[in-house]
Amino acid sequence: MCIVTIYRFSLGKFNYFLRSLDNVLQFLYTPTFNIIICGDININYLVESEEKNQLDNLLLMYCVTHIEDFLMRIIHTSATTIDNIFIDTAHLEDYLVIPFSNDLSDHDA
Repeated sequence: MCIVTIYRFSLGKFNYFLRSLDNVLQFLYTPTFNIIICGDININYLVESEEKNQLDNLLLMYCVTHIEDFLMRIIHTSATTIDNIFIDTAHLEDYLVIPFSNDLSDHDA
Protein backbone atom coordinates (compact mmCIF):
# COMPACT_ATOMS: atom_id res chain seq x y z
CA MET A 1 0.00 0.00 0.00
CA CYS A 2 1.19 3.50 -0.81
CA ILE A 3 -0.25 6.67 0.70
CA VAL A 4 0.33 9.76 -1.44
CA THR A 5 -0.25 13.19 0.08
CA ILE A 6 -0.76 16.18 -2.15
CA TYR A 7 -1.09 19.92 -1.83
CA ARG A 8 -2.19 21.80 -4.94
CA PHE A 9 -1.82 25.56 -4.78
CA SER A 10 -5.22 26.96 -5.78
CA LEU A 11 -3.68 29.54 -8.14
CA GLY A 12 -1.21 27.10 -9.69
CA LYS A 13 -1.42 25.77 -13.25
CA PHE A 14 -3.94 22.94 -13.18
CA ASN A 15 -2.58 21.15 -16.26
CA TYR A 16 0.89 21.06 -14.68
CA PHE A 17 -0.65 19.51 -11.55
CA LEU A 18 -2.43 16.83 -13.63
CA ARG A 19 0.72 15.97 -15.58
CA SER A 20 2.77 15.75 -12.38
CA LEU A 21 0.19 13.55 -10.67
CA ASP A 22 0.00 11.34 -13.76
CA ASN A 23 3.80 10.93 -13.73
CA VAL A 24 3.77 9.92 -10.05
CA LEU A 25 0.93 7.44 -10.58
CA GLN A 26 2.61 5.94 -13.65
CA PHE A 27 5.68 5.32 -11.52
CA LEU A 28 3.74 3.81 -8.58
CA TYR A 29 0.87 1.94 -10.20
CA THR A 30 0.64 -1.81 -10.53
CA PRO A 31 -2.68 -3.71 -10.55
CA THR A 32 -1.87 -5.37 -7.22
CA PHE A 33 -0.64 -2.23 -5.44
CA ASN A 34 -3.14 -0.24 -3.33
CA ILE A 35 -2.86 3.53 -3.67
CA ILE A 36 -4.46 6.04 -1.32
CA ILE A 37 -4.29 9.71 -2.27
CA CYS A 38 -5.21 12.41 0.20
CA GLY A 39 -4.57 16.08 0.65
CA ASP A 40 -5.58 19.62 -0.05
CA ILE A 41 -6.39 19.36 -3.76
CA ASN A 42 -8.28 22.68 -3.83
CA ILE A 43 -11.03 21.23 -6.00
CA ASN A 44 -14.43 21.48 -4.38
CA TYR A 45 -16.15 18.12 -4.84
CA LEU A 46 -19.50 19.67 -3.90
CA VAL A 47 -19.55 21.49 -7.24
CA GLU A 48 -19.35 20.06 -10.76
CA SER A 49 -16.39 21.57 -12.60
CA GLU A 50 -14.07 20.85 -15.50
CA GLU A 51 -11.13 20.49 -13.11
CA LYS A 52 -13.04 17.93 -11.03
CA ASN A 53 -13.96 15.95 -14.16
CA GLN A 54 -10.39 15.99 -15.48
CA LEU A 55 -8.99 14.81 -12.14
CA ASP A 56 -11.61 12.06 -11.85
CA ASN A 57 -10.85 10.85 -15.38
CA LEU A 58 -7.12 10.74 -14.68
CA LEU A 59 -7.59 8.83 -11.43
CA LEU A 60 -9.97 6.33 -13.02
CA MET A 61 -7.13 5.26 -15.32
CA TYR A 62 -5.41 4.05 -12.14
CA CYS A 63 -8.59 2.57 -10.60
CA VAL A 64 -8.69 5.32 -7.95
CA THR A 65 -11.89 7.14 -7.01
CA HIS A 66 -13.05 9.90 -4.68
CA ILE A 67 -14.63 8.52 -1.49
CA GLU A 68 -15.16 11.35 0.95
CA ASP A 69 -18.70 12.70 1.22
CA PHE A 70 -18.58 15.14 4.13
CA LEU A 71 -17.59 18.78 4.53
CA MET A 72 -13.94 19.34 5.34
CA ARG A 73 -13.63 23.12 5.42
CA ILE A 74 -16.40 25.04 7.11
CA ILE A 75 -16.18 28.81 7.52
CA HIS A 76 -18.73 31.48 8.39
CA THR A 77 -20.51 31.68 5.03
CA SER A 78 -19.57 28.52 3.16
CA ALA A 79 -18.47 24.90 3.31
CA THR A 80 -16.36 22.92 0.86
CA THR A 81 -14.70 19.59 0.23
CA ILE A 82 -11.36 20.90 -1.08
CA ASP A 83 -9.46 18.37 1.03
CA ASN A 84 -9.96 15.08 -0.71
CA ILE A 85 -9.42 11.35 -0.23
CA PHE A 86 -9.14 8.90 -3.14
CA ILE A 87 -8.68 5.12 -2.94
CA ASP A 88 -8.75 2.02 -5.11
CA THR A 89 -12.22 0.77 -4.12
CA ALA A 90 -11.67 -2.50 -6.01
CA HIS A 91 -8.97 -3.50 -3.50
CA LEU A 92 -10.22 -1.59 -0.48
CA GLU A 93 -13.90 -2.51 -0.38
CA ASP A 94 -14.39 -2.21 3.37
CA TYR A 95 -13.43 1.26 4.60
CA LEU A 96 -14.71 3.98 6.91
CA VAL A 97 -13.80 7.64 6.65
CA ILE A 98 -14.94 10.08 9.31
CA PRO A 99 -14.05 13.73 9.90
CA PHE A 100 -11.99 14.80 12.89
CA SER A 101 -12.21 18.38 14.13
CA ASN A 102 -9.01 19.36 15.91
CA ASP A 103 -9.71 23.10 16.27
CA LEU A 104 -6.17 23.86 15.07
CA SER A 105 -7.04 24.81 11.51
CA ASP A 106 -9.88 25.99 9.28
CA HIS A 107 -9.81 22.45 7.78
CA ASP A 108 -10.99 19.31 9.55
CA ALA A 109 -8.80 16.24 9.44
